[in-house]
Amino acid sequence: MLLLGWLLVVATVGAILLAVGAVTLARRQAATGADLAALAGAMDRTGDPAVVCAQARRFAARNGTDLLACRVGGGAVEVVAAARLPPVLGGFGPLTATARAGPWIGTQQRPTTGPG
Repeated sequence: MLLLGWLLVVATVGAILLAVGAVTLARRQAATGADLAALAGAMDRTGDPAVVCAQARRFAARNGTDLLACRVGGGAVEVVAAARLPPVLGGFGPLTATARAGPWIGTQQRPTTGPG
């Protein structure tokens, strides 16, 4: 009976450690997806906020995250990305991260060429 109790304790501790590891991995994935999406958006040179957010959405998806929000203003790009938890922990909802990158290249004046 004592052995069964110890096995239950070890299994419980193992399950808790796996859950903490899964949450940590999802949190890092959300942060990485948000960071790279914001940087990709800030590198856009079209000057069109819709194109910036589309670029950010593509990079977020490439990193396994969903882009929840994208805001371009003040010379910077700010995004919110979410990473899903494993199905066993899905009841807790996705983990989100916010990232800001700038200066947005689209706000800079293009150099003029010509005489003078």
